[in-house]
Formats: sequence, structure tokens, C-alpha cells
Amino acid sequence: MVNTKTIVAIVAAALIAGLAYRLWWPNDERAIRNQLALIEQVGTKAEAEPPMEGLVKATRLAALFSDPCRLTVESVQHDGAYPRKQIQERILMARSSFPTLAVSLHDVAIERLDARAAAVRATLRLRGKGTGEPLAAAQELTAELAKVDGQWLFTAVTLVEVVGQ
Repeated sequence: MVNTKTIVAIVAAALIAGLAYRLWWPNDERAIRNQLALIEQVGTKAEAEPPMEGLVKATRLAALFSDPCRLTVESVQHDGAYPRKQIQERILMARSSFPTLAVSLHDVAIERLDARAAAVRATLRLRGKGTGEPLAAAQELTAELAKVDGQWLFTAVTLVEVVGQ
């Protein structure tokens, strides 16, 4: 006959296993959050960053985008589709304009549209030191992602400047 301690131990083990599965098993939302964390990590630039490291970071950032990817910047009424190589070149050019740059994403919301599509809303904050005044910008980021060959890639990105930062 099974005693109460054995039943409690089995239930506790099942709860721990379920929690571990939920926390550590790979899932799509976690994969998308990892892509967003990579944007923060490789978008940030230290003052003495070697040019080759900047090229590697720009390449890693560009790899997060589909080929082509639609970019819309509402504050300047810009809308276009760009191949991955051109995205990499623009990232490299933008990063070279700043001796230091910090990229962070806040208030991230991920919505799964279906098994192969998702939408992300977040606040993108850029802080840095340029050749003139310091940079402190906040923009609302809306992105569409598609799962391509098991990897989540940005297919469309829209930036809206936040008034009253």
C-alpha cells in the first residue's frame, strides 16, 4: 500500500518536472526574446571598440533580418525594402557615427499570429555620445517576424518616434 509521503513526493516531483519543462524547454517566445536580447547585446558599442568587432556585430545584427526586410520610419516618412547586405552596411554606418552607443528594449510584448509568424511591440531606447550632442532617443518599435528554417527573422520593422521622451 502506498503511504501519504510517497504520494506527496510523486506529486512534488511531477510539479518540479513540469516547472523545469516550462522554464527551460525551448519555445518560440523564448527564441524571439533571445533575438531581441541579441539586438541589445550587439547593438551596444563601447568607446574603444575595434573596427573589426563593429563589423562582426553589424553582421550578427543583419543576420536577424529576412532578405529583404521592410523598414518604415514614420517620423521621416521613409518606407522601403532592403536586402540583408544593405541592412548590414547601414548598421555599420550608423554605429560608426557614435563613439559609444547603448541599445535597450523595454515593455516588450510578443504576440504569436500563427505557428510561423509573430508580432513584437517594444520601446527602443538609444543612448550614446555622438560628435555633437549626446544621443537620447526613444522610439516605438513594431516588428513582424517569420520562422524561416527554424529561426525567427524580422520581416518588417516600423519605428515611430516617441514624443516627450
